[in-house]
Amino acid sequence: MKKNKLIAVVGGGWSSEAEISRKSAVAVAKGLKRLGYRVELLELTPHIAIQLLELKPNLVWPTLHGSPGEDGTFQGLLEILKIPYVGSGVKTSALCMDKDWTKRLLLSYGFRTPNYWVITKNQKPPLEKLSFPLVVKPATEGSSLGLYIVQTQRESENAIETLLGKFEKILVEEFISGREFTCGFAANQIFTPLEIKPKSGIYDFRAKYTKGETDFLPVKEEKIKNQLQEITKKLKEVFELKDLARVDFRLSEEGKLYILEINTLPGMTETSLLPTMAKEEGYSFEELLELILANLNF
Repeated sequence: MKKNKLIAVVGGGWSSEAEISRKSAVAVAKGLKRLGYRVELLELTPHIAIQLLELKPNLVWPTLHGSPGEDGTFQGLLEILKIPYVGSGVKTSALCMDKDWTKRLLLSYGFRTPNYWVITKNQKPPLEKLSFPLVVKPATEGSSLGLYIVQTQRESENAIETLLGKFEKILVEEFISGREFTCGFAANQIFTPLEIKPKSGIYDFRAKYTKGETDFLPVKEEKIKNQLQEITKKLKEVFELKDLARVDFRLSEEGKLYILEINTLPGMTETSLLPTMAKEEGYSFEELLELILANLNF
């Protein structure tokens, strides 16, 4: 009986994406309650292990973004506590959180991803030899936080200096001019991808989370749609992605698809990208949650 199953939904934390995470947690918790599950909504704190041991949930549903919830740390804790959870495992979470290591694996399997250079306080590329525009971003942040599109060497130096004051490792990446897409899955269902069309031209934090700033359009072009879905399916296997994930792409003006990043715990408000894709396939928000739970034999 569903009413006998207790699901702990864990959100928040202390990353720069904590507030976004809380919104997903509230949405998932409400959806699960509407489905008849017993639900406990928890904030990620240093005391979370004690709370979970006392609560004894049948399942943990993390809606966490950034460290330590999305980088494998929290997943490792759940493995130690022997509590089943939604989402990818420790290794996959850690690998996909660090864009440098994500790109290394992508390249080793022959996937196309923008050229990039790793920057730390002790390691910097010769910026004067690079072609602009460039993307400068943290290696381990999501939600387009700290993302800069730079047009000159001076702009790049300023962006690098700003980010190195906050992060240990950042990436300078080739800017791919063209169209942006995202494709996701839940369980074994690969959804119809969406084209992302920010009105400002740049899909940054503001464009992502300000209502009306970006249009999200289901991809109708069969060739592009099939390519995006096929690559997403392959990435699911290569990275051992589980339950749900979302992949971001750029399509160059020459017609080449580039993989930007993999999100192992995508946003789960009712208007987030993954639920929007699911809705295009005819799934309500609650049906999407059920699809994910069924994949866990829950």
